[in-house]
Amino acid sequence: MKTFQLMMISFLFVAITTTSGVVSEGNDVVYDGEGDPVKPNVPYYISFMTSDYNMWICRMQYGSTDPNSCPQQPLMVTHPNLAAPTPVMFVLANKSDVVRESAKLKIKFVGPRQCGKSGFWKVVQRNSSEGEVFLNGSKSMSHNDSTFAIHKTNEYYKFTFGDGDYPTTISMTNDYPIYRLLSKRLSGEMEIYFYKNLTTSEG
Repeated sequence: MKTFQLMMISFLFVAITTTSGVVSEGNDVVYDGEGDPVKPNVPYYISFMTSDYNMWICRMQYGSTDPNSCPQQPLMVTHPNLAAPTPVMFVLANKSDVVRESAKLKIKFVGPRQCGKSGFWKVVQRNSSEGEVFLNGSKSMSHNDSTFAIHKTNEYYKFTFGDGDYPTTISMTNDYPIYRLLSKRLSGEMEIYFYKNLTTSEG
């Protein structure tokens, strides 16, 4: 009887330990540049983390220098006169008051203009290994082409797109000084960070 009880206790311990490991894997809270948890439906500016560039996500029609033009794509800019940074919000599939790593989410620009675009990010596939990010995505979680996730890198974060063991990483083109965003397999990580406040990030 004692042997049976010990076996049951051991089994329960292993089961609880295993379950806890699965639940916590990739489930850490995402933090912004001020050390606060990133929250859904709150505006954030996105900065590209590199010492070489002062790069920010903006919303502008590709090929235009007018930030008030109807947007087609989210872009990264290196020159402040080209376009001001545009805040985004994260929309979660589940009811949570914080954004967690690997959680499925939608990314949308704050206050989309009346340009026939939703403002939600969407990946349009060019081929099996590469796609491009546009702004006509859906807010419905059933549309997988508009669903992203945030993952921790060594120091910062990155966006990924797609399910399975090999999601694609959101990276950039080489179109200086305006970089379009790509969803690409086996690409370098585009490390990013989030700021509620531009003055804090620039200080």
